[in-house]
Amino acid sequence: MKSKLLLLSLLLLSASAYCQSNSISVVYGVGTNTIGNAGIGAAGYAGKGETLYGLNYTRNLSKSFSIETGLEYSTNNVLWDYEDAYDPTFKPQKASIRIVSVPVYVNFTFLKYLFADAGVMADFETNYHSDSITPNESGIGLGLGIGGKYNFKRVTVFVNPFLQTHAIIAFQDKGGGTLSDTGVKFGIGYRF
Repeated sequence: MKSKLLLLSLLLLSASAYCQSNSISVVYGVGTNTIGNAGIGAAGYAGKGETLYGLNYTRNLSKSFSIETGLEYSTNNVLWDYEDAYDPTFKPQKASIRIVSVPVYVNFTFLKYLFADAGVMADFETNYHSDSITPNESGIGLGLGIGGKYNFKRVTVFVNPFLQTHAIIAFQDKGGGTLSDTGVKFGIGYRF
């Protein structure tokens, strides 16, 4: 793992000679979520929405390609609304999955105002405990999006519809299901 991080760091630093600009962006997002692939006999969940906040850094490698990373915090609300085993005392329960993500995305800009981004995320669930009613979502996930952006001199505004799946590769055996979310991110950035 350390060697992969070192290789990524060297790639980012060596690419600086070819960069036109870099940027830092503040991001806010909203979306819907679901916990799927729970398996037969597992608990059932209904998604109750997601809110996302982030601070992202973009390093341009060329006019069209860049690498994005940063820190994002999301709150995913769910309702445990189904239990396969019959229990007359079962009552649906609300739960919240809070995740700190470190995304590493490749961004491709085309037609001047449009872009597509895709990559991996290291997710760390901050409120998981062993008797939690939701599965542990800490692990490596995938994300992709397509959006539009507009530059005002050094300031960039963007809208980025996205799809993310968390903990495809779990850091520990999690059982349960995998959290997926779709939504839209809004951001404003400063290029330097």
